[in-house]
Amino acid sequence: MSIIGSAVLLLLGAIIGFVPNLLLERTKQRHAVRTRWDVPLFELCKQFTASARQVVHLARRLDRAPDRPSQVEKLDEKHAELRGLSEQVRLLGSSELQEAARLVIHHCYAVRATAEGQPDARAKDYADPPEKRMKDAIRAFLIASRRQLGVGNPQDVNADEVLADEPWKTS
Repeated sequence: MSIIGSAVLLLLGAIIGFVPNLLLERTKQRHAVRTRWDVPLFELCKQFTASARQVVHLARRLDRAPDRPSQVEKLDEKHAELRGLSEQVRLLGSSELQEAARLVIHHCYAVRATAEGQPDARAKDYADPPEKRMKDAIRAFLIASRRQLGVGNPQDVNADEVLADEPWKTS
């Protein structure tokens, strides 16, 4: 009986050690699957936002550029980069994030058109000027990014407004 008792205790010990280990490994695997896209998504969202800001920056300085053709070429390159990044957002992003990226692209065209002296083709659809719409779209993109990345309080993104006493404020 002692051999059977020892075997039972040995088997029970093995089960007690195996089950928690198995559960821990499954938990680790689920966590890895859930978070494996977080770093690439973070980097993509960071690049997308920076590119959008650069398009606006280049467009706003188009009329003051000493070499307008060179400035237009830079603007074209940055705009193409932004559109390429938006396609990557379609790969990794939730539908909310994809829609936010689409609106950034949408308003980016309006910012560029007005900077090039063309009318805002969608002015009748919106109450705000293109740059304000662009800032709001970028904020919505940041919120959607934070939500997908699991950041606490994803909507806690300050509005991008120029303060009244800043010397570069344009009216």
